[in-house]
Amino acid sequence: MTRLFAGILILATSFLAGCTEESMQTASFAGGGAQKTAQEKELEKQARSLNQVSKDIIVRNTVEGALIGAAAGCGIAVLMGGDGNDCLVGAAVGGVAGGVGGNAVGRQAAEKNEEIVKTAEVVKNLGQVSSRLNGVETNLRAVLKSQDAEIRSLRRQVQSSQISQSQYQTRVKAINSNRRVVSNELRRSEANVVQASQQLDQASSQGQTGLGTAKKAAASNQNRLKRTLATIKQVDL
Repeated sequence: MTRLFAGILILATSFLAGCTEESMQTASFAGGGAQKTAQEKELEKQARSLNQVSKDIIVRNTVEGALIGAAAGCGIAVLMGGDGNDCLVGAAVGGVAGGVGGNAVGRQAAEKNEEIVKTAEVVKNLGQVSSRLNGVETNLRAVLKSQDAEIRSLRRQVQSSQISQSQYQTRVKAINSNRRVVSNELRRSEANVVQASQQLDQASSQGQTGLGTAKKAAASNQNRLKRTLATIKQVDL
């Protein structure tokens, strides 16, 4: 039994690690780093940090859900006449289902007055998301204002033949790259907050109470992220 749950834990951890690795690879291939300013690079760093904090809201519940589902998958394999190896295969399949469902388990937890969603932790993490978002919003406004002014200046310089069209495009591509990186991180953060909100709704439907503050915090962060994303536009070459 110890080996079984060790295997289940490895499966769940590997799943989450794979998601993190994919995000890091996506960021590393964003490109355009050569012509970015220090302020732009700092903004990207802040946006990635915001994404990581927003991801922390859902990781624990995802792991717990995967473990529950994996155990269920193992039980199905055993009932079908499988051995220990079949059990681990069933656990891998059940882990996917566990991350999505778990309604019966949730209701049992509610009946025992247990928290399906760790309310205090979720509220704390949502507060951290809000705090990080404050910094991103402030820096983003400054960066966008500076970039827009620079673009106007560069266009005048192209018209007066002070710089070439190629030089103009090189800088604009770097600006667009910066805006894409920040936008992508904000979209990931928004998706994480949406998922956290869905978990809160699911826990509420399964009988957990006292989630009002967390729901309001999630909705506030989601709306702020949506508004912030709407301010970022790509520049025409």
